[in-house]
Parts: sequence; C-alpha cells; structure tokens
Amino acid sequence: MSIISPHIPFTELAELAEDKSQTSPETFAHLASCSECSSQLQTIQQTIGLMRSDTAEDAPAELVQYAKRIFREKVVTRGPSLLNILVAALTFDSLSNAPAFGLRSQATAGRQLIYSTETADIDLRVSPENDQWQIAGQILGADCANGDVDLEGDGFSASAKLNELCEFSFGSVPAGAYKVSIRLPDVLIETPPLELG
Repeated sequence: MSIISPHIPFTELAELAEDKSQTSPETFAHLASCSECSSQLQTIQQTIGLMRSDTAEDAPAELVQYAKRIFREKVVTRGPSLLNILVAALTFDSLSNAPAFGLRSQATAGRQLIYSTETADIDLRVSPENDQWQIAGQILGADCANGDVDLEGDGFSASAKLNELCEFSFGSVPAGAYKVSIRLPDVLIETPPLELG
C-alpha cells in the first residue's frame, strides 16, 4: 500500500504468494477487507502452483533456434522493384514557349525542362558549352539523401551524387539522346529521352 494506491503492489503480492517475505498485520488486515487484492493474490498463487506442477518438456534446442531465426530481421539490399520505378512526365520546356506578345524575342543559350512525378519534380537546365553540353539540375519535393543521378546515352554515360540541396551537374556532354535516372532512398525516377544538339 502506498500514498498513490490503496492496494498492495503486485511485487509484494508475488513475494507473499511464494512465502518469501514476512507479512505484516496491516497487510493481512488489508487482504481481509479488500476483495481486489485478495483475488489478485489467489490468482498469483494458482499461477505459481501451475508452474511448479508443470511436467512438460522443453522444446529441442534446434527447434528453438529455428523459431528464433524465422523472426530475426533480415537485411536485404536490392534495387527498387517495379513498383518503385517512376517515369517522370515533361511538364515544362522553355524551348516550346513562345515569347509574350509585345516583347522582343532574344535568343537564349540555355533551356529549362521540368519533369514531374507524384512524389517529386526535376528542374533540368541544359546549355551549350563549345561543341558539347552542360546539364545541371535539382530535385524538388523529395528526400534526396545519398541520392545518385545517372545520365545514359548511346556513346556516353556519367554519374553524379546529389548534394545537400539536391543539386547535380554534368559537364562536357556530347550531343545525342539521353535518359536521366535519379536513384533516391525509396524510388527510382526516370525521364523520357532528352535530345541534345
């Protein structure tokens, strides 16, 4: 019994059921007047009696080890399954936008493309560099920790790590058709072919 609860604590009832402690007259008086504590003491005594009279044999050690292995967590490292591969759709291309009415058109050296999925957007910037191309981009709206970006074409491929701002870049890319693949912690995003040149 304590200030917080008027009942005898479970540990004290367990010791009393196993005859391991000296019982005070106050405890006997409480057990005589409190049906909840006396019922709990009787349940503990019955449980201890069943445990002492149990004659069942232990399971074989091999079976116990087999059961433990079933529930042990397995660490599997594999690439994303088909369910985790998303194909991004081109939602914006600065090359296809006409200039606003009344404004002079000026030739821009760069091109901006935005690809979208339901989980992330990819902002891609393409600009000429001598007779080759510079590609830079950023992943928006997704966790990009430890992410990688692969640029794959017929005669050229490259890889880049995403930085803390989810940015990446490729320099000196020859003209051709390329696919951009972004590997994030929980998904692989691929873009449709991108024509350079």
